Amino acid sequence: MKPFNLDKEPKIKSGFTTPDNYFDDFTEKLMQQLPEREVKVVPLYKRATVWVSSIAAILVVALGVSIFFKMDTQTVAQPDATTLENYLVYQTDITPSDFIQGLDESDIKELEASIAVSDEAIENYFSNENYDIYINE
Repeated sequence: MKPFNLDKEPKIKSGFTTPDNYFDDFTEKLMQQLPEREVKVVPLYKRATVWVSSIAAILVVALGVSIFFKMDTQTVAQPDATTLENYLVYQTDITPSDFIQGLDESDIKELEASIAVSDEAIENYFSNENYDIYINE
C-alpha cells in the first residue's frame, strides 16, 4: 500500500460557491418574501371573564369542602346507653379495673351524684347477707 499524506496530496475543490455579497443583503431579501403578520389585539375586558370565572370556581370549591366537612361531623351518630351497656356486658376481656382507669375525676363525680343509694337500701343489703361465715373463720 502506498503511504498517504494529506499535506502533499492535491486538494479537491468543493463544487459549491456563494455569489459575492450574498450574505450582506440576505436578511432583507428574506423579510421581503415573508408575509406580514397582523398583530392580534386582545382587549382587557375579555380577560375579566377569565378572572371572574376562576374566582367563582374557587368559591364553589371552598363552599363544597366546608359543607362536606360539616355534614361529615353531623352524620356520626353516638351510640345510646343501652348499646354501650350491652357491649360492655358481652366483652369478656374488659375488667372493671380497665373501665375505672378510663374514667377521670369529673366522670367519677357524675357517677356518685347519679347513684342515689338510701340508707334503708344499704341496711336491707347487709341484713339479707349471711355474715356468719366470715365471723367463724
